[in-house]
Amino acid sequence: MLCCWGNGSFGQLGLAPGGPEVVLVACGERHSLLLRADGSVASCGDNAQGQLGRRLPPGQRRAHVPEQIQALETQTIVYVSCGKEHSLAVCNNGRVFSWGAGAFGQLGTGELKERLIPKKVDGLSKYKIIQVACGNYHSIALAKDGRVFSWGQNTHGQLGLGKEVTNQARPQQISALDGIPLAQVAAGGSQSFALSLSGVVYGWGKNNAHQLGLSQADPKEQIFKPHSIAALRKLDVSYVSCGDEHTAVLTQNGSVFTFGDDSAGQLGRSSSALKTGPEKLDSVDGPVSHLACGRYVP
Repeated sequence: MLCCWGNGSFGQLGLAPGGPEVVLVACGERHSLLLRADGSVASCGDNAQGQLGRRLPPGQRRAHVPEQIQALETQTIVYVSCGKEHSLAVCNNGRVFSWGAGAFGQLGTGELKERLIPKKVDGLSKYKIIQVACGNYHSIALAKDGRVFSWGQNTHGQLGLGKEVTNQARPQQISALDGIPLAQVAAGGSQSFALSLSGVVYGWGKNNAHQLGLSQADPKEQIFKPHSIAALRKLDVSYVSCGDEHTAVLTQNGSVFTFGDDSAGQLGRSSSALKTGPEKLDSVDGPVSHLACGRYVP
């Protein structure tokens, strides 16, 4: 059973009776994607930038009922991700499709404009992509051979390509991660992470609210290339999730650690004392099996 709650003023909750089995849900700022068991994708919510991947009736800019994205109906989709106003999907043969807002190059198509209909990201066609992650205005892809690619906005170093690199409209390989066996990539508002198979977490991008988890002795506000997060090295991290300016990690033993912005209580900490590093979330009983961060909530 699929349950949802929160602000649904743009239709992003997709409230509708019944429907096909859903195996994965991705949420953007005002839109949602539902990956179904048969490999089809439905979308609902705001479509002002084309982030639903389907055309709506004239004059209609939002959809309250999830409907299938027809442009993807010939594909078997296995993974989806939402940015602030753009979307990505990966099919079973490793191809990536993008649509929605593209002013910063976050669609990876080489164009700096929005797209209403999903289009294949040709710059990744030589690789079998197994996972994608969307930030507010940037995107990351992990290939089966361990390569990591990024594109979109690089104002805060969130692409991991170096300080001198401007916004990128096509996927660029993050050379600093070459040779490191990786299990996962994650993206927040303007921060990015990669998790190695051995549990080492690499972070880069914006760190104004300590969302990268750097130590007090390393208070940099932005990191332009992947940086091993020392405070997480001994935690046996198994999964990373990012909000707009906060981050949560799940460990092998089911513990959760959070860090970053806590202005809306999104870190789930019982103490009001300001602590900038990763801190264990003790308020959750029993081992946690999965976690996800929204814009302002864990």
